[in-house]
Amino acid sequence: MKIKDAIGNILIDVAKEKSTKAKVARLQEFETVPLKQVLRLIYDDTIEFLLPDSPPPYRENDLVDLDTMLYREARRLRIFFKGGGYDNLKKERRESLFIQLLEDMHPSDSKLLSENMISHTPIKGLTKKTVESAFPTIFTDPLNFK
Repeated sequence: MKIKDAIGNILIDVAKEKSTKAKVARLQEFETVPLKQVLRLIYDDTIEFLLPDSPPPYRENDLVDLDTMLYREARRLRIFFKGGGYDNLKKERRESLFIQLLEDMHPSDSKLLSENMISHTPIKGLTKKTVESAFPTIFTDPLNFK
């Protein structure tokens, strides 16, 4: 296995585990700040996104070696939610930046951000309770995207 797989791929694999205990163990095995940030943005419905609630039009990237792009770019996700420090950014610019980010990512990460994150749609097979079991303070710790 690679040192770091795309976050989207990790979450797909975790969701396929049969038991909650196995899912929790797998999440903890891949614990990183970017993984926890993405999970928080998906499952914390108190976070308000400043983007349309539907997946934007973007072209999937077919280049190789994009697996770690979301790890490097996760801090930029604060541009897209209220209170992230970019609330005054023009709507069109914010949407353009989001599409650009999606087009720079591994396809599984782009899908995760566009289909799960902005609409707070849980990942099939992975509940908020399971995420909280893996990372007990994930929803109470302050948001930190710096």
